[in-house]
Amino acid sequence: MTGLSRRGALTGIAGTLAAAACTRTAYAAPVSLSMRAAQTAWPPPPPLRPQDEGLATLPQTRLWYQDTGGDGEPVVLCHPWTGSYAVWAYQQGPFAAAGYRVITYSGRGHYRSDPIDPAEPGTVTADLAALLDYLRIPAAHLVGSAGGALPALEFALDHPGRALSVALSSGHMGISDPEFLEIARQMFPPGVYGISHAFSELGPSYRAGNREGVAAWEALEDIAWQGGSVRQSTESPITLARIASISAPLLLMTGGADLMIPPSLMRFVARRVQPNELVIVAEAGHSLYWEQPDAFNAAILDFIGRHSRSG
Repeated sequence: MTGLSRRGALTGIAGTLAAAACTRTAYAAPVSLSMRAAQTAWPPPPPLRPQDEGLATLPQTRLWYQDTGGDGEPVVLCHPWTGSYAVWAYQQGPFAAAGYRVITYSGRGHYRSDPIDPAEPGTVTADLAALLDYLRIPAAHLVGSAGGALPALEFALDHPGRALSVALSSGHMGISDPEFLEIARQMFPPGVYGISHAFSELGPSYRAGNREGVAAWEALEDIAWQGGSVRQSTESPITLARIASISAPLLLMTGGADLMIPPSLMRFVARRVQPNELVIVAEAGHSLYWEQPDAFNAAILDFIGRHSRSG
């Protein structure tokens, strides 16, 4: 008789399941996982109303910022690569109304900030640190979406005493581990990033249900990147082990329809960088802050409220 016997096959399957169980034990579930329902009606984005705004003159560049002012704990919102300070319309007012001082800004090369000098591009992390020094902010809650997760995350790693909490939404976080990169590579066929950003970054439910919101998002995306082929990076490579060393409370978020970092991939990260909290929002794509602001804001405000120094 050739091939495996039924008993031998079952033995092999049992061994495989046992190995899988060991893997699950090594990478246990996140400390806290919550699922949030999708909103199905969307008001237009409210106007931005900062108390102060302008170009912050930093040692190596000038960055446009907005500041709602006040005596509340600062919350710094770090925009995605397809955005700028202007994308946070759904967050600025509600966060300020909750008692926080809200800081938004455009990174180098983005709307109203200085362009990137290819010879001296600087780093997203150093620019964020310089901006907080300019605004005389010793410590803040950090919120990063997509590409904005890079400065928020590494600033917290490099300046642990200055990060009150860290919330990272819909971002690859610059993770350079080979296993993570291979998963991400297999997810996307060649040329996928040439598809329109509205397709790749807004979930299908939102694109079908809120055409006006899509148009508003596209208008902000059109002006966000001011040109050039150079992007800033972090100070050092980001690894899962490095993220796991973070001392600040960590919240990870993604949307159920995110093409870039779907729930399974965010769970992969969450299981390897404990402790953390993980939130998954139904129907949302990559631009979670814009598509599902009710769930995004509620999750962030709950998280930072529990980690406020005055709480």
